[in-house]
Amino acid sequence: MKYQTTLSSIAVPSLLISIAILCYLTISNNWNFEITSYLIFLFTLIYILILERVIPLKHEWKPKKNVLWIDLKHFILSVALFDALGKMFAVSIVLYIQENFFIPLDICEKTPFIIVFIIANVVGEFIPYVYHRISHKGNKNSFLSLFLWKIHAIHHLPTSLNWLKTNWIHPINMFLNVVFKMIPLLMLGFSEQIIFLASVLHIVVAYISHANIQTKKSFWDYIIVTPQIHHFHHSKKMEEAKNFGNILPFWDLLFGTYYNRKGTVEKVGVLEDYNSNYPNKKEYIKQLTFPLTTSKNCCR
Repeated sequence: MKYQTTLSSIAVPSLLISIAILCYLTISNNWNFEITSYLIFLFTLIYILILERVIPLKHEWKPKKNVLWIDLKHFILSVALFDALGKMFAVSIVLYIQENFFIPLDICEKTPFIIVFIIANVVGEFIPYVYHRISHKGNKNSFLSLFLWKIHAIHHLPTSLNWLKTNWIHPINMFLNVVFKMIPLLMLGFSEQIIFLASVLHIVVAYISHANIQTKKSFWDYIIVTPQIHHFHHSKKMEEAKNFGNILPFWDLLFGTYYNRKGTVEKVGVLEDYNSNYPNKKEYIKQLTFPLTTSKNCCR
């Protein structure tokens, strides 16, 4: 239908523009950043839920009752509990390092706000990009590489993508994501407003990029991590499973790990063979303990 084609074209930019307006109002009126962040999360959630019903990419990716309980465990425990505690702990560590070992550089005074915001996101994405890329190597001869993959593999266990699957992420993975993103931002002395905006963009893009919604190959795929390119990151085809940027495709474009094409991903999930012993998709505790309880030759 024509309206579906139109919606698929404006789904991502409309969300980003709406969030940008809300963030502008928040900073201009000195609204509470935490309250606004929760409101933005709820708005993004409702927005995605509506679009996943109106323009679903794959009907078989819709949340199913038989896996809804494990989805909710990841949402309630992994995100609401572990992610909140992990972020608090991670930021505390970064602030301690900043106050005791670094003199923050003030780069914000004479530079236009929008330029500072872009720089902050590009800089803040670099270490997470490197960490994410290393996590996908799964080199059996490297303990670190394999351990990082076992941590990250939980995020790739689902064989479907939708907003709930965004929450399938190991607490250690969450903690490292926050530390690696916040260290350069705090070390370089970015303002509270910039860090607030970078955090909001991270939340919004993380959820929209995993959404089960139709989008078209467009120039937006070169600016932000869209569902179009992030779905390929979850592909079972290794030649497609690239795009390691979480928020921006900048470092993928620079280092040659960017992948995109017309059409959609066929199958998502992890590769399994007779050596694999990934945890069952319904066993939440085993997913948490997987990095510590599996043998060296667990997977690839």
